Parts: sequence; C-alpha cells; structure tokens
Amino acid sequence: MPETPLLGLTVDPQLSTSLFEQVYEGLRQRVVSGQFSAGERLPSSRKLAEELGVSRTTIVVAYDQLVAEGFAVSRPGSGLYVAKIGEVEWDSDDETVHANDVAISFVPPKPFAPGRPDLRLFPYHQWGQCVARVARTSPEALIVSPDPFGDFELRSEICRYLLEWRGVKARPGQILITAGSGDALELCIRTLVSEGDLLSLENPGYQSLQAFAGSLGLKTIWMEMDEQGAMPPRSSKRPKLAILTPSSQFPLGGAMPMARRKGFMNWATENKSWIIEDDYDSEFRYAGRPIPALASFDGEGRTIYLGSFTKVFSTGLRLGFVVVPEGLIGDFTRTLRRFGSKASIAPQRPLAEFMTSGAFYRHIRKVRRIYAERRAVLVDLIKAHLGDLVSFEDHRAGMHLTVILPGGSDDRAIAAKAATKGVNCSALSTYYASPESTPGLLLGFCAFTESEMVEAIDGLRDVIAN
Repeated sequence: MPETPLLGLTVDPQLSTSLFEQVYEGLRQRVVSGQFSAGERLPSSRKLAEELGVSRTTIVVAYDQLVAEGFAVSRPGSGLYVAKIGEVEWDSDDETVHANDVAISFVPPKPFAPGRPDLRLFPYHQWGQCVARVARTSPEALIVSPDPFGDFELRSEICRYLLEWRGVKARPGQILITAGSGDALELCIRTLVSEGDLLSLENPGYQSLQAFAGSLGLKTIWMEMDEQGAMPPRSSKRPKLAILTPSSQFPLGGAMPMARRKGFMNWATENKSWIIEDDYDSEFRYAGRPIPALASFDGEGRTIYLGSFTKVFSTGLRLGFVVVPEGLIGDFTRTLRRFGSKASIAPQRPLAEFMTSGAFYRHIRKVRRIYAERRAVLVDLIKAHLGDLVSFEDHRAGMHLTVILPGGSDDRAIAAKAATKGVNCSALSTYYASPESTPGLLLGFCAFTESEMVEAIDGLRDVIAN
C-alpha cells in the first residue's frame, strides 16, 4: 500500500498551538474529510519530521494521539495506517450489526412502526470516540453549560448545518437547544401565546398539542388540508400562532408548494401572527432537490424554525433546537428562566464534535440511501399485496407511507388486530381533531429490512381483508 500524500500539511512555530497539535489536527481533518482513504499508509515519522522541519518526537506524539482517538491503527513492523472511521457493517447472512467487529445487541421495533430510525445503522464506535474525546479534553462541558440556550459549540455547528442543508441563516445566539421537538413546541407556545389566545393546528396533525394548549387556557382553530397541504386560517378571529409541517406534512405526507408557503407568510405578516415551522424529518427526501425551509425566505422574522436530532440520530438522544428570531430572544430567555431548560447537557458537546468530524453528515447520507431503498421495497409490497385493498400517494420523502382504507373502515380496530399478529402500524383517524376523518394506516419503513417487511405484509393483508 503506497503512502498517503501530505496534501499541503504545514506547521507554524509562531502559533500558540503546539507543533504536535498542529500536526495532529492537520492529519485528523484529512482523515475525517476523506482526503486520506481507510487503509492508506501514513508517512514514517522520520520522513514526515524531515519534510515539516520538526523533531521526530513531535510526529510520534501526534501519531500516538491519532491512534488513541481511533483515526489511525498501528501495525507492528509495517507502519501506521488510516483507520475506518464511523463505518457500521451489515452482515446480510445473520442480520447482525457490527461496529469494529463488536456485535451490538439491539431489538428492533416491529414492522411497520412509523417514524423510527434504524439504530442498527448508527456508528456507535465513532460516537463513543467523540464522547471520550470531550471527556478527556473538556470534561466540564459534559456537566455545565454557562448559557441557558445550550452549548455554544453545538449551536455553532447547527448554524453551519442549517445554512448548508436548509438555507436558513442564523447566528449561534439565536439557537436554543431543547429536549426534542415536543419540548421545543411547548417552549414556543409558552413564549408566544397567552391565556385566551387562539392557536392554529393542522388537521390531521399532532393532536397531543391540543391537550397542552387547553391546559394553558388556549383555544384551537384547525387548519384543514387540500392538495397543497394546510390552508391558512380563514376565521375572522386571528390566531396568534400557527404550527406547520411544510416539508413533510404529518401524518399525510407531501411538501407544501412555494405559493402556499408565501401565502402563509403573507397571512402572518398581515395578522401579526407567528408561524412555527416543525422541520422534523426534512433530511429524508429521496427524489429531487430539497425544498428550502419556510424560514429561509422569511424576511419579516415571523417564523420560528424547529429541528430535531431524534429522526436522524437516535430516539434515545432527546435533543432538538429552536431558531429564535432576533426580536424574540429576550422573550425566550424569560421563559427559560421561569420554567427552566429540559435539555440534557451531557450529549451536547459530543454531538458538536460528532458534527465537526463529519461523521454526522456521513451518517445522514448513508441512512438516506438505505431508507430510500427500503421505501421502494415497501411501495412494491403495498402494490403487490395490498393494491386491491388500499390506495396511497408516494411523496418520496419522510419516514412512513400513509395508505388510505375504503370508506367506512375502522382503522383503529384494524391497527389493534394487526398488533396481535406482531404488526405495528398507526391508525390515521387518531390524528384527526373530530370523528369525521379519513380511515388509513401509517406504515413506517426506515427501521426494517426487506425480509422483515416481507414477513409482516401478509399478516397485515389478512387483517385488512378480514
């Protein structure tokens, strides 16, 4: 195996950073960016020391740090080689996940539970390296955050992520770390509306929000759906706040077109209302270019953007964030002082490190490819096994498909009966605000292999047909 090229690696003795740290950081960045491929041999410590004009000890210390943090592996008598970073290997024979050849014990949910990521695909080893690195270099960051809005490093990484992936421009001072999207929504409602105000929610949508709003003395106006998604409230009464899922409407699916988005922006401006954009799974779009976030073209500052790491990262990591408009930072700060923050401090700096290293983005690209394949499998299974019983629209986005049952079907009874056969799905009618609803089922595909879905589809057909 030939040695890796140095790719312009340099050091500067005038910098306050030590020489070995400069060498280490330069090499680390080249490894995580993919400039050095896994398995390539690094130059010998003597050769690299001569080329950089530093002592061999400096290079040896930098190499030792790379090995300690898992970026390189030493092979006695052969040299130092670039390690495989953040890869999870799938063994198709026994369907066991391995990370660095260590089996991960994991019991997946039953098909077709919607909205669940496949935790068997997660790069556990590299996440552990990020946690260990923070524990070694900045252990206080695992315990204490000097800012009620959360860890500054993580908020900075989120700003970079939002600009690149969603077109949203924000500074770290606008990012508020929350304990997931549910906590974010509660914080927004507590901050933006008062007792007696009107709250506008999608129908169908998150009905759990109605109960929370009612506990605060708020009244709800329901936004009905058409082929373009939610329609702006038409009531003569002006709701103070509207909560939308424009990138992938929950639970029906589908992205809100630009004309409707601009209509909502005009509505918010004219009525001096606020829009909460819940962008809960926008990373999972399997065809075409991602539609820019509504907040990315809000020149009036009427949109509060919500994001979550639960769908991309792990259901066990209850972290989300709010992009707070500049004019509302003081209001959100007062809400935090009154009710406190629910977001755990411990995972915030490791997550920032995970994003900085590039592992977060590689993970997104990997699972998006796999989920796209699984979505295609489920589409084929529905057509082949349920085509005469249900209808559906494939929006090529999200983490589930919503199938529509014939009128008069009892989707709740069907979902309950399916559960007795080991098939997990959600009844569409449970997301409606009134008894008048469309019967259907939410079928998730992200957390399940092809064989798992094939095994479950016949059971689901038997339940629907009978």
